[in-house]
Amino acid sequence: MYIFRGLVFPSLICLWCLTGLGDGARILASISIPSYSHQVAYRTIWKELAKRGHDIVLLTTDPMEGHFDKIRQINLSSSYEIVESFKVSTVISKSKNIWKLMQLGVLSMSEAHRHQLLHPEVQALIHNSSEHFDLLMVEVVFPLHIGFVERFKVPVIALSSMDAASAVHGLMGNEDNPISHPQLGFDVPTSPTILERTVSVLFNGLINIYGLFVVNPMMDEIIQQVFGKDSKPITELMKEVDMLFINVNPVLHPIRAVTPNTIMFGGGTHVDTVPKPLPEGIRKFLDDATQGAIYFSLGSNVKSNLIRDELRQVFIETFKELPFKILWKFENEELPNKPDNVMIQKWVPQADVLRHPNIKVFITQCGLQSMEEAIMNHIPLIGLPFFADQPANAIMMHNKGFGVHLDHTKLTKEKFKETIMEVINNPKYKQRSVEIADLLTDVEMTGLEKVVWWTEYVIRNKGAKLLRNPIRDLPFYQYYLLDVIGFVGVLSFIVIFGTVKISLLIYRLVRQMIVKKPKKN
Repeated sequence: MYIFRGLVFPSLICLWCLTGLGDGARILASISIPSYSHQVAYRTIWKELAKRGHDIVLLTTDPMEGHFDKIRQINLSSSYEIVESFKVSTVISKSKNIWKLMQLGVLSMSEAHRHQLLHPEVQALIHNSSEHFDLLMVEVVFPLHIGFVERFKVPVIALSSMDAASAVHGLMGNEDNPISHPQLGFDVPTSPTILERTVSVLFNGLINIYGLFVVNPMMDEIIQQVFGKDSKPITELMKEVDMLFINVNPVLHPIRAVTPNTIMFGGGTHVDTVPKPLPEGIRKFLDDATQGAIYFSLGSNVKSNLIRDELRQVFIETFKELPFKILWKFENEELPNKPDNVMIQKWVPQADVLRHPNIKVFITQCGLQSMEEAIMNHIPLIGLPFFADQPANAIMMHNKGFGVHLDHTKLTKEKFKETIMEVINNPKYKQRSVEIADLLTDVEMTGLEKVVWWTEYVIRNKGAKLLRNPIRDLPFYQYYLLDVIGFVGVLSFIVIFGTVKISLLIYRLVRQMIVKKPKKN
């Protein structure tokens, strides 16, 4: 019996340690933006955390297919109907008005998040007194779900599937300069003029004012409706954030000074390294592309069936003249005047398509996840950005040499065809994508490993407040040294004014002593 215990008990201990069951935590993860690209960025993270023994309740608008041990998914896909009721896709695909798009985006996101938080399964989480979690992981793009922090009294990790907004970086104490790091959706050249710098500063200020006086009150109203009238305002709740995970990599993005509690996990973290078979129709179409194939997709938010008719016609006329086959992600069943060398598909397994050896170039809206998938498969890009971070991504791609940036508002058939042939026939673009991929993978720790390690760090230590930048707690006027500048300015004025007055007084006295008064007759 002693021998049995001596062999079995240590074995059980080893098994327990290896599976991580002893350290398993309950994690509430909320990725609330109704956009597939936002959701897919984190899927490898959820799977890895579950594999390490953590129980995850995932609020998502795009549930993963299949069953996953230790992951319970709450399906919030009905949020898409709320967003589409505002015609957001139409505005994104057709409009050039950034303010109209921003206002419509805020309204639609507010109502979608209200709908999510009032979802029966979410309400059951909120009102079940026996429910508990050890960590909240919440998307920070529109951070209404941070209201859960008051309900469960847990540490918070904020996540962004792209770079975080300027206000979020400022909240974390990171560098927040409107010239070197302008607001998402606003482009500043590498060497901006004084006018461009001024416009960027003013735009940054307008966005911050709009957020403070329009967006924040909107979020506060919803938080109070869902979590109670005594709930803290969003500005106070955001101060509870322990760490920020952003899908950024210095190989692709501008260098930014960040605090220890800001973790950059970019570089293809979401890309599944295990290829899957392509659907038979797509596979045969690409296999038959003996001269090569082009993959064309404007992503999940920009709809090819909703873009301007004249732009769609430019695409059709250009593709008709090319010797390549074109696989086009197109949302309708039919495309009028579709050329014979074009296949349209409502949905495409993009990462696996980009692995196909006949793909020569990827024409993309320049969403970050799409670009990462192309880079990791050494596919050069042609960028047609529409909104959000896409223009900045396209300029970055162009400057780094693994693709070409085009303006879809000024696109002609001649320019489009010339660019496609240039990117396909000039080997420098593919070679540069290989070099960028090598840089992204030449790391001491993968993005996934970093995210998992720091997530478990926050769980082990019940937060990460010791890594906070004390600048976060400084008032605005102290952070920008306005009090020091004012004090020095006043002191300098007093000294200069006093020096001038004393000098004048001395001058008058000396002058009176030197200049003799005229004698009386």
